[in-house]
Amino acid sequence: MAGRVVVHGQDVRTPLGIPRVPPVAATTEVARFFAARDFTVPGRSVARGLRLEATDGPFAHGHGPVVRGSTLALVMVLAGRRVFCDALTGEGLARVRERV
Repeated sequence: MAGRVVVHGQDVRTPLGIPRVPPVAATTEVARFFAARDFTVPGRSVARGLRLEATDGPFAHGHGPVVRGSTLALVMVLAGRRVFCDALTGEGLARVRERV
């Protein structure tokens, strides 16, 4: 449920230019859920073989080339939102762009 609120909330806010960053505690839990499975989003497939690291909180997942960014940007990319790739950095970013 939290994943839907975070992702769909950003789906609406981002194109309208309405800034809002959900609490890092909430986005961290969503990131952990998304990175661990391909349930409602392709998160595990996107994260496979990569090290995801949040720059604003405790979220870190996996091993391999690093991809860094805010927890929210990582969540949105794990949910398949390509536009958020622009908010990420790291040597694994090209692989993420291919997968999203």
